[in-house]
This record gives sequence, C-alpha cells and structure tokens, in this order.
Amino acid sequence: MKKPFVILLLFLLATALRAQDSVTTLAGQVLVSGAANGTGTNAVFNDPAAIVADANGNFFVADSQNHAVRKITTNGLVTTLAGQLGVSGSANGVGTGAQFNAPSGLAFDQSGNLLVSDTGNSTIRKITPGGAVSTFAGIVGQSGFADGAAGRAQFNSPLGIAVAPNGAVFVADGGNHCIRQLFGGIVSTFAGSPQNWGCANGQGTNAQFNGPVGLAFDSRTNLFVSDANNDTIRKISPDGTVAVFAGATGVDGATDGDLDTARFRSPAELVFDKKGNLFVADSFNQTIRKISTNGIVSTVSGVAGQSGTNSGVNGTGRFFNPYGLAIGADGALVVADTYNELVRVVLVPFKLALQISGPARTLTLSWDAVIGKSYQVQFQNNLAAVWGNLGSALTATNLSLSATDSFSSTNPQRVYRVLRLN
Repeated sequence: MKKPFVILLLFLLATALRAQDSVTTLAGQVLVSGAANGTGTNAVFNDPAAIVADANGNFFVADSQNHAVRKITTNGLVTTLAGQLGVSGSANGVGTGAQFNAPSGLAFDQSGNLLVSDTGNSTIRKITPGGAVSTFAGIVGQSGFADGAAGRAQFNSPLGIAVAPNGAVFVADGGNHCIRQLFGGIVSTFAGSPQNWGCANGQGTNAQFNGPVGLAFDSRTNLFVSDANNDTIRKISPDGTVAVFAGATGVDGATDGDLDTARFRSPAELVFDKKGNLFVADSFNQTIRKISTNGIVSTVSGVAGQSGTNSGVNGTGRFFNPYGLAIGADGALVVADTYNELVRVVLVPFKLALQISGPARTLTLSWDAVIGKSYQVQFQNNLAAVWGNLGSALTATNLSLSATDSFSSTNPQRVYRVLRLN
C-alpha cells in the first residue's frame, strides 16, 4: 500500500506543516534512451528538454536528441507531432515530413501555434495546429547575432521561449547571452548585451546575462529568466529593466530561504502556476524549487546534490538533470527529467489554511488541490487517540478544496491531518 500524503494542524493553531511531495513517471523508461512511441513506459525519449501543456491536458515535449517534438495525450499515449525521430535536419513540412536539430524550447502563441527553439539550427520554428512546420525566424545553420526582419535575423543556440499577452515572442538567446523579442515580423534585442556575457543589472542592452535558459511571464507581464551560468533568477520589468530576483550572482548552492538568501545551481526552465508561484528546474542541484508569492524559496522535490531515478512519496523522489517544467490543466507539475529520459509528474507539497468563525466555533480547513485527486480529512481529539475521518473523502474538481468542523466544550482542541489518497 502506498504511503499516504499527510499534513497536520495541531491544537487549532493557525499554522500548518506541509505535506511531502509525490513523484511518478508519466512516460519513458528510466535511463533508456530511444525513439519509440507508445503509452506510458512503452515510449522512450532521448534527452527530453522543454515541456509545455495545452488547455486540454496534453503535453508537448522537445525531445532534443531525437530531433523531434513529441505529444503526450491525457491517457499517456506518446506520439511524434513533428520531426523525424533520430534524424536531424532543417526541412520544413508537415508532421514527420519536417526536421529539427536539437529542439530545446517550446511555447504556444495566441493562435494555438507551437513555437520551437530549434537550438541546433539557430532558428525559431512554428508548428501550426495542423502540424505544418515552417521557419519563423532566423537563418538555418547560421549562428550569430543580427537584429532585423525575422527571415534575416540571427540567433546563437536559442533556448527558452515565452509569449507575452500582446503576442510578442521572447527568446533566451543563450549563445548570445541576451533576450530577443519577435514582434510584427521584426527581431530586436530586449535585454542583455549581445555576445557579451556578464551579470550587470540595468535597462535593456545595459544589462548582461550569462547563458540564459528559461523564460516565464507573470500576470503583470514581468519576464523572469533563469540566468543559468550566473546561478540566479533575473526579473525584467515591462520597460526592460533587469534585476536579480533570487539567488546571488556567481554563487551557486542549494540554500532555501528568502530571495536574497536562496542559492541555485544552473537553473533551467521556469513555470508559473495559476496562483502565481514560480517553479524552477534547478538542474545541477537535481531538484525542483518553488518561489512562493511571498518571496520564499523552498525545495519541493528531490535532494540537492543527489541524482537518482526513484519515484515515490515523502521526499523519496530523485531526478537527474531536470530541465523542462509545465503545469497541467489539473494543476499538477510535470517535469522533463532529461538524463533519466523520463517525463515525470510531481504532486507539490500543499499547506492547510485554517479559519475559525462564528459563535459555534466553526472551523474551515482549505488547501490547494490537484483536479481528480482524492483527499481525506482526519482528526484526533488528543495525540494518543485513534484517527477518525471528518466526513467522507473529497475529490477535487478545481484547484482548491475545503472542509468544515464544529466544536463544543467536550472537544476544545483537535489535531487534524489531510491524506492525499491517490
């Protein structure tokens, strides 16, 4: 029987202990690289990189060393959306008639097209909903730096990609150490000094990056960048002002804490959840980190410095150079665990909020939930008592759940826990 997820509230205090994480495999075979399609563990990948989710619960993976973009449906079926498995190239075409060279970044635009950082070709490609692949920006096989019309611009190992609310496309141009913008058919440099690595803060091209990788927009159109070789998370405001958001420039480590105290080691892709928390694939630490809306950095899964293959609950999950991150339609965090050749699902630790109201002392427990998962609230009237169920199990139909309890003089204090059942 699986060990349950547990979270406790003690003696009606409005404080909570967090539950531990859960790590499972969605698709792929541990440490087996290959190019097979199939369902779940019948499929194999070859260094999966970026991952992105659509609104219907499907995931798309930049399968970098297979030179293809793969699709994972809601029932775990892995297929090839575009590219020829194991064959590098640059051909445009439909579906498997197209070719890529080490694709590493993915993002959907506002029309449902999938944009791909085709890293080895130094181009940005576009896959329409019908599977037609074209070159969106850059010159095939010409790595370098040039702003201008999309078809004449040059990139150098483009990596992360993100789309702003106004439709502008932003690219972490890793080899050029800057952030590029594509808008209205024109490529420009949004931030960073092209071809000059460094760590300076500042506005626009007065700032510097060192091998930027992941990009993600928050709800206020601030752009967050995993500045991998600087071991920091940077923030770019809408006017192009760059600042260090979390970590210390050039100082790697694995410390949790506030934004200034926290340390990272070559962070890769980033993703925001629907409540504004920022998740980081802290690749060389072999962990998944969370930056909460109140500015606290925590490790939600994995152990710093310990690579491994384990799935499991309560801190037993391990990763091997995690890179890509996506939030599924159900609220679960999905990870491209690159060197394990897996796509994993992480159920992130959740916290209970407690509120007591009214003369009847009605207590409300609430917590973040994953859609489709079931939770059981339990209580003890004292620490030596047997756990009892507070009502029946609850199955989440949205991203939060709650339960209530009432008190009398016969039970002035209780201990609560919530078990995640599946």
